[in-house]
Amino acid sequence: MSASKILLRRNLIALLDRLGIWSPGSFTLGRFLLVGTIGYLVNQFSLFLFYDTHVLWFLPGKDVQKDIGLLTIGDSRLLIASIAAVELSIVSNFLWHDRWTFQDRVKKPLYLRFAQFNTTSLGSPIIAISTLNILTPHFGIHYLVANSIGIMLGVTWNWLWNTRFIWRRNNA
Repeated sequence: MSASKILLRRNLIALLDRLGIWSPGSFTLGRFLLVGTIGYLVNQFSLFLFYDTHVLWFLPGKDVQKDIGLLTIGDSRLLIASIAAVELSIVSNFLWHDRWTFQDRVKKPLYLRFAQFNTTSLGSPIIAISTLNILTPHFGIHYLVANSIGIMLGVTWNWLWNTRFIWRRNNA
């Protein structure tokens, strides 16, 4: 390997390490993505269960519009089901990240980590729920496809907050 390729590789590894994305011998990103995949499956299954079945019989029917102040919700059942599914996936992701992905990182009290995780995770669900509730009613994109697009858009947000704020590296 040429000297320029070795230098480029070292600089790339240093940059990825500095960004908290990858460091030699670290599987944190892989674990993060695997936990995200589990959370995605929890979210998709929950959304299907809450939206397409009668498990939550008390929810309004599909395609029922609701006016909330100046905002008109195109499908109130979809909105409620997507919020519930997102929160279930947040709880699942927190438990996996706390016990496995970031087990070697700085630990704060459990209640504080969970509160911070829920708070910092707020951006990703807003992205996912907004994407779902815009693409499905307004563009006719299947709700599971729209949900997948929204989730993918929130991954970077979650990675940055998780690695920079909740489970920082111990630089000691």
